[in-house]
Amino acid sequence: MGSRKVTTKIINSPESCVDDNLRGLVTLYPQLQLHPRHRVVTLRRKDESGRVAVMSGGGSGHEPFAAGLIGEGMLDGAVAGGVFASPPTGNILYGITQLYKYNSGGVLVLLGNYTGDRLNFGKAFEKAKIAGIKVEGFIVGEDVASSHNKTGGRGMCGEVFIFKMCGAMSAKGSDLESIRSMAESVNKNMATLGICLTACSLPGQPPLFETNHGEMEVGVGVHGEAGVEKRKVGTARDTVSMILDKIVSHLKLGSGNRVAAMINNMGGTSLLEMNIVAAEIKDYLDSKQIKMERLYSGHLKTSLEMQGFQICLLNLSHRDGDFWLELLDAPTTAAVWSGGPMSRGEHGPHEDDDSLVESRDDKMISGPVFSNSEQELMRSSLLKACESLVKIEEQLNALDSGCGDGDCGITLKNFAQGVQGYLSSGSLERPARVLWELSELAEADMGGTSGGLYSLGLSAAAAVLSKATSNDRNTWLSALEGAISAISKYGGAEPGDRTMLDPLHQAALAVKQNLGSDLKTVLARMKEAAERGATDTAHMVARAGRASYVSKNRLRDEDAGARAVSCWMKALLDTIMSAIN
Repeated sequence: MGSRKVTTKIINSPESCVDDNLRGLVTLYPQLQLHPRHRVVTLRRKDESGRVAVMSGGGSGHEPFAAGLIGEGMLDGAVAGGVFASPPTGNILYGITQLYKYNSGGVLVLLGNYTGDRLNFGKAFEKAKIAGIKVEGFIVGEDVASSHNKTGGRGMCGEVFIFKMCGAMSAKGSDLESIRSMAESVNKNMATLGICLTACSLPGQPPLFETNHGEMEVGVGVHGEAGVEKRKVGTARDTVSMILDKIVSHLKLGSGNRVAAMINNMGGTSLLEMNIVAAEIKDYLDSKQIKMERLYSGHLKTSLEMQGFQICLLNLSHRDGDFWLELLDAPTTAAVWSGGPMSRGEHGPHEDDDSLVESRDDKMISGPVFSNSEQELMRSSLLKACESLVKIEEQLNALDSGCGDGDCGITLKNFAQGVQGYLSSGSLERPARVLWELSELAEADMGGTSGGLYSLGLSAAAAVLSKATSNDRNTWLSALEGAISAISKYGGAEPGDRTMLDPLHQAALAVKQNLGSDLKTVLARMKEAAERGATDTAHMVARAGRASYVSKNRLRDEDAGARAVSCWMKALLDTIMSAIN
């Protein structure tokens, strides 16, 4: 069995390793500029290019992905999160804004198909659009092992294919829509699968899972996740054949097809092994009469020191295959090709650009205005909602422990306490501003997936209210529907998938069905519907979110997020109803 002892790494400290890594990157490649306060790396630019900038990012621990893949003809910038953790929305927005200053064609942001990234990047896109920035996002997901998931496969090393091709199209002067359309087509025509012999470990932590001698994990992720099955380790030929059998079947490849192949070193695999794998890939494809046009190998999207590799195939038999191959062959100065132009130049300072992202919160200072009595009612109802969340902390943690890490109650209590602090002195004159401030608190005080979901929902509702001209039930229904739409769009779930969306959706439906009734009736029906939506999740099959990865036999209770929604909504609505004469 593998050891559970804390592993040793050559770092200064677990807390500083991400920032120290970025400092080292720009020391190696002086043509890159580090913006340390936001963990953003960009190409050094002085002049407006007029073209589309291509940006990516995500958790650290995957080096050289993504900052090491910056260069002419590839990425223009990248934003780094903590080790295996999505970067916060503010840092993503900063990166987008920095790139837009020098690339008036817009910014295309590429991200992997992971919930945290979808949420944090999604909110950054919405904020950037409010600020008038031309930006589009594209979610890459080509993992075969997780392709059954409702939101699609995880983003693996195939992202690097798309980095290269989008960068090449940008260099040719293509517009934002054309580049994104190409990325979408490529994503549908590639597939990745990997194996590992040993797990990785986060700095200061033991290995993330244990492996038995002579066994390998098939279908591993890049965040230290174990695979979907265990197999005995065979020869390199057997292992490559097993992987490619699954990829070829997934892509429906056959005799006469053409492909580009990539071998991604997960971090701890020797070059000797990688070269053997390369030879076996060619032999396998030759035996199937599939022509391998290109083969790339190296550390591309690693998982710290994990001993293993991934294989990705891109189907070039597509009608645009020749164009895709041309994009792959286009020149680039990206640092992943070590020893190229990016490693030359004067070693100078790499200070952060003093220009900060201009605050766009003034966009939220619009919409309906509350009277003094309405402000006090909003304050008291929100305070009651916060009190209710604090009281059920342990219940929510217990519900969450069946499918998550048991911290749903803790994160929501943190949010509630942050809101209580805001309500003690914050102005409630404009409800759009209030919801916007609450969305910022959710991001800062909650963190994780829950923080991203609440932040997205609240900011979307704020955007609806900021454009409203009246403070009636139709306006608030539209705000609730806007929140539901944003959470579904970036979170990947829909009503019926056993998530927090179920009580929200039921509540919105109840308002719609009772719009002609008196206000007290509307609120009562809304409260009943939210409770029903939460209770019903106990009998639902999880099709999205963390619970979807857990056996349905273990999901016998309500969803923690759904229960939380019903709880705070009941407290909020009860307070409003008691104030109605």
